[in-house]
Amino acid sequence: MRPNLLFLFGILYLSCFSQTSDKEITARLKRIQSEIPLDFNAAVRAQIADYQKSSKPANIETLRKFLTFDNALKAVFIENKVPGELRYASISLTNFNLTEKGVDGKEGPFGLRHRTATKNGLVITNYIDERRDVLKSAAVFCAEITRLFELYRDWRLALTAYNANEDDWLKAYALAGDARDYETICSYLPGGVKNTYSHFVAATYCANFYKEMGYKTKSISITTGIVSVSRYTTLEHLSTLLNVDYKLLKELNSTYKKYVIPQTASLFYITIPSTRVNQFYELGDEVYVHTTPPALPISVEKAKDTTVVTPVKTQEEAPVVQSTTAIVYYKVRKGDILLRIADLYDCEVNELRQWNNIRGNKIIVNQRLKIVVPFSKLSYYKKMDKLPQGEINRIMLKD
Repeated sequence: MRPNLLFLFGILYLSCFSQTSDKEITARLKRIQSEIPLDFNAAVRAQIADYQKSSKPANIETLRKFLTFDNALKAVFIENKVPGELRYASISLTNFNLTEKGVDGKEGPFGLRHRTATKNGLVITNYIDERRDVLKSAAVFCAEITRLFELYRDWRLALTAYNANEDDWLKAYALAGDARDYETICSYLPGGVKNTYSHFVAATYCANFYKEMGYKTKSISITTGIVSVSRYTTLEHLSTLLNVDYKLLKELNSTYKKYVIPQTASLFYITIPSTRVNQFYELGDEVYVHTTPPALPISVEKAKDTTVVTPVKTQEEAPVVQSTTAIVYYKVRKGDILLRIADLYDCEVNELRQWNNIRGNKIIVNQRLKIVVPFSKLSYYKKMDKLPQGEINRIMLKD
């Protein structure tokens, strides 16, 4: 059973506000305790002005959803030893969107790519997408942003690299030459990605000073509990049965893409207000929908909505004992960085360093890197070094 979680449920609306001066915004940013520099510039000002538009109900909805989960998010970032202010990236990257698919197939409040999610253990099927789970996606974001910070030693670069398209980032990194500072690299990025850090600063400002910006809020704390189900049911059915707001129930359980809990042999878990946990179990079989569930199999999704079909192993098939790993080599090409090579071979940058006695991130063109791969995928990885650059780029984009 997962532990209970305390959420802050926010109800917001906008009132009239006066235009805030640059001097006042700069002073407020300095009052925010942050490990990450919160620099003020024209892009930050423009984004703050956008957040202040009372004609945009989406801004109110973004903040309301963020406040609902803020207390729980703080705990995740503390546990993962990541600066807490980075949780505001869920506002700047996706407007805290839980369900809609974004650019490059990103999904969830932290805009996780399919490959990043599955590499970090999240489940994605035709019924479930754990990128939509606020706390699980936050934990993966923490792992990825920590990895990128260790690579670039700059939180601004780490956040921009996290958000950037692979090709755009590699091109900018190559064009920057020997310069590895934030300003130089970002000068070669497209406008939207270039402003990733500025949008984060604006989101941080908004999350800390939304009252001063004209947002009014009433906040109540909601303690949640986790209950298990073993048969077909729907969130709509549970909402009616337990007298829980359907919108809130969907936000707490956005992992379920169709808001349906499928009929399988596995247990599934649902988050509900703790005041309804006893009632849930007292209802017994009433919590299930007693109709024939949709006859859709649960299949594991790959990128671009393809599925993997796992063959059933017959009793006659005997296990084959073989070496579990093998070694392949990759020749470094112009524009390569360790992060890109690690992603290509599904390993970690630190592993590449260890296998090749590399300190830091410096590699040179034509350098041969030793890479340990699963023996079962030897033929797949062995061909990587021979593929033309265009084909490698397509593989990276597909992942």
